[in-house]
Parts: sequence; structure tokens; C-alpha cells
Amino acid sequence: MNDIFENNKQNLLLINEIVANYRKQNFFVGSLKLSALLKNINSVVEVIFSREDCRDLAGELEQILPALLQAQGNQDYILQADILEGDLLPLLQKIQIKLQEDGTPQVPYFLESNMVILKEKNERLYKVLQNVQGDNAKYVIAYAINGQPTVQARNGNRCFFMHSTMNPEWEAQVLAAGLPAAKNYVVFGMGLGYHVIELLKKYPENKVTVLESEKYLLLQALRYMDWTTYFKENRIEIVYEPDITELIGYLKQMKDYELFMHYPTVQAVENPSIRTLLEDFFVTTSSMREQERFLDANFEKLSERHLPECSEIKSLFYKKNVVIVGAEPSVNQELPSLKQYRNNITIFATGHIAGTLLREGIIPDAIIITDPQPHMYQQVKGLDTKKIPLILLSTASSSVLDYYEGPVYIAYQNGYRKAEEIAEKIGAKAFETGGSVTTTALDIALQFKAEKVIFVGVDLAYTGGNSHAEGVGRRITDTGSLRKVISCSGEEIYTSKNLDIYRKWIERRIANLTGTVIYNTGNGARIAGAPCRRWDEILGE
Repeated sequence: MNDIFENNKQNLLLINEIVANYRKQNFFVGSLKLSALLKNINSVVEVIFSREDCRDLAGELEQILPALLQAQGNQDYILQADILEGDLLPLLQKIQIKLQEDGTPQVPYFLESNMVILKEKNERLYKVLQNVQGDNAKYVIAYAINGQPTVQARNGNRCFFMHSTMNPEWEAQVLAAGLPAAKNYVVFGMGLGYHVIELLKKYPENKVTVLESEKYLLLQALRYMDWTTYFKENRIEIVYEPDITELIGYLKQMKDYELFMHYPTVQAVENPSIRTLLEDFFVTTSSMREQERFLDANFEKLSERHLPECSEIKSLFYKKNVVIVGAEPSVNQELPSLKQYRNNITIFATGHIAGTLLREGIIPDAIIITDPQPHMYQQVKGLDTKKIPLILLSTASSSVLDYYEGPVYIAYQNGYRKAEEIAEKIGAKAFETGGSVTTTALDIALQFKAEKVIFVGVDLAYTGGNSHAEGVGRRITDTGSLRKVISCSGEEIYTSKNLDIYRKWIERRIANLTGTVIYNTGNGARIAGAPCRRWDEILGE
């Protein structure tokens, strides 16, 4: 009966793989896997039809399988995927639960064979794991619906799973598929190792280094996963340090690797300040990875236009009072001051707020757009921008060019290899982006030697419970996942992980700054090094 359980576990994985391939129109691969599924499912069908207590399940199978075979015969791949995902998958999950309730499954253990090789490869870790206690209050082993072990973690009053409770192996495949190919991977967090195994399987020539601070989890990963082949091939290295700051230091020393941070591992970190640091790092790397698919396409399209480099408009910023206008909540209350002091300032507006400014009769001296998302053209569509220069980051949305009426200049950035190469070739400045449009605008203003930089609408927080300025934002009602920071008035204010990352980046960028004075306005998050002042104090009037 254990063979039936293992076969059905494989069936559950195959269904997910088939559906994913059909949805991507990889019909050949999906059809091959469907053939394997139909062959493999026979043993499960025989058992279900032979058991009196499975009569209802057998009745469902009698309806599902003919419909699936008919869709297969008609080459109706959409219907096949729907039947597999909506009908057969839930049914096989019920069967798997039934088998678990009967006490059928015997989960394979690999601890002994793994430890034999570990002793040879990493004797220090071997000795550490030999002394691990059997039970752990923080981590509890449970079993997913497909029968594979998963683990539930506790951190304070929060409990959460580190792997899927449905199908950990399939979840790991999805995670691995989202990572770009690389020669070396560094994985922060082992869990039970599903995602590490998938990386090793997906890229058979590559090496994976795992950073882990919990010896109990390492022991469980060696218990439930077979690492012997990867140890023998020297493709897996496990770095164990109970002090997470040591792991972070190790990470900083490494070069030429693709980092994958296992987010449940980050959630399990007990020290709040270290957890926040790791969350910031996770958000930054994840954001870069999510936008990566747009960067190259935008860069190529912008390069084809041979746009002038933005240093040609350096005079707009040099020795000027540069006001960086963002689209965050406090900008509305500062509009009168922008009008009052218009002749004394250079207005450097983000694309998001440009429309609001123009409707108020405030014409920016320059606009900046950095986001690579295709819909960024909406920020400037229909605006009278004929006389306003636009600075586009070299990977910003190329769609903007179809709607912007004024002169466009390119800004090359550090951290993107193609942009760095072009900047070096033509002798242009390469700017730090900091991950957002306002942080990029700040670096441009600083590198172009602004006399003063004044933040307007750069709240870096949800001032007044709003996400953005009036007319371009929304109310923030769910604060469960938000952070609290100190506002310019000294009160606590909610912010997001992303906004908090940008605040910290600005503080690092302007620390020990000489030659330019930074000021803040409004009542957003307090920024160290950018005191919040009244306009008459800032401009000396």
C-alpha cells in the first residue's frame, strides 16, 4: 500500500506540472507528462475501486477519467488543464488524505546515509548535528496533503509554515523556476531543503551554498531529503552559524552569485532589528528580480533613440535650490508654497505628480521617470510638456517616448551592467538609484551639485492614512503588515517596508554630505540628515 501512496504523491506533482505546461502552451511536454500520469494512475484506480470505504471516490473517478480522455482525444488542452486542476487534483488529494488516515505512508529517512558523507565533507557541522535534541518548541514537523513533510514555525505569537501544506515539492519547483540561471547560488535559509534540492536538480552543473542558523532544521533536512549525490559531487555547501550577523557578514564577502532568500526563514528570525534588516534585503532583491524582465527590453529601445545624456541639463541643478517633488500625501499642503517661492527654486518633479502640478499652474523645470513598467506612459499622457525636459532612467519604460512631447534625456545608472558600460564608454556620470524615483532624483541633484535639496511630497510614509497625494492615491486601512516610524512632528506614523528602505537609503546617501544642504517639508517620516523646516527658514526669507 505504501507504493500506492508514493505513486499518488507523484501523480499530484505531475498534475501541477502538466497544468503549468498547458497554460504556457508547452503542449508537447505537457502531453508527455499526461501520458506518464495516466500510466501511473492505474494502480491508484485499482485500489480505490477495490475498497468498499472508497466507493464515493470511485464514483468521482468514473466521471472524471472519461471526460479527461475525451478532452485528450480532441486535443483540447485548455479543458484538459481545467479537468486536471479542478477535478482530478482535488480527488487525488482526498485519496492521499485517506491513505494518511489509514496509516499507510512510510516517509523515507536519509539521515544515516547523509551523516556518513557529511562527516567526510564537513566534520564541524557533523559534530554539531550529532548533539541536536529530538524535539524543538519553535519548529514542528507536520505532513502536507501530498504526504511530504513540512514544518510549522513559531515566532512570538505568530505561527506560519515554511513550506506548502499542499505540495512542498511543487512549491519548490515554482520558486526555482523564478530564479535566473547562475553558476553559483547562495540560499539564505534551508527549511527542509525542498527549494535547495530543486535548484540542484534544475541546474546540474551548478553549486549551491546554504546559509542557516538553525541546527534543528538542518538535522531535519538531512533526515527527510537525500543529499548524498550532491555531497559527493561537491555541489552543496552548508554554512552553519547560530549568530545570524555572522551569516550576513559571510554573505557580504561572497562574490559572483545569485542570492535566494527563503522568506519563511526571514520571518522566523527572533531579533526584530535583524529581521527588519533581512526583510529590507529580501524586498530589494525581490523587486529587482521582478522588474528584470522589463529592463533589457527598455534599455534596447531607449538606446535605439540615441537620446542625449542628462548632464546636458546640469545647469538646471548646479548651485540651485532643487525641490524634489514626489507624489506622497503631504504634497497637497505644500502646493501654495511651491507657487509662492516659484522664482527661487528648481522644481524636479516625479512623473506621478507632474499632472497635479500642471493642473495647479506649477510648471516643473524637469520631470523624472525611472519605473520600467509598461504603463508608465499614463503619467505623462495628455500633459502639455513641450517645454519641460524629461530625464528617463536608461531602463525606464520606453512607452513614455510615445506620449512625451518635450525633450528627453537619458540617465545611466550603477547596478545595471549595460548602463555602466555605456556611461564609461561615453564618459558620462552613472547614478545611484536607491530603488525609487525620488532616491534617483536625489542622486542626480547631488551629483549635479545642487546648493540645496528640498523634499516635497517625499513622505516615505502613509501620512494621514493615505498612500499618495490627493487624487492619485488611496486610503490605507489594513496596517497589519506595516511598520511604524517617527514623523517630522515626533509622532508615530505607518510606513511600508519599501518606503522604509528608501528612507534608510537616503539617510546613508546624505550622511557626511558636504556642499549641499538637505531639507524636508510636510509631516512624513523623519529623515536623519534632512531636518524638516518651514519654507522661509529654508530659503532665508
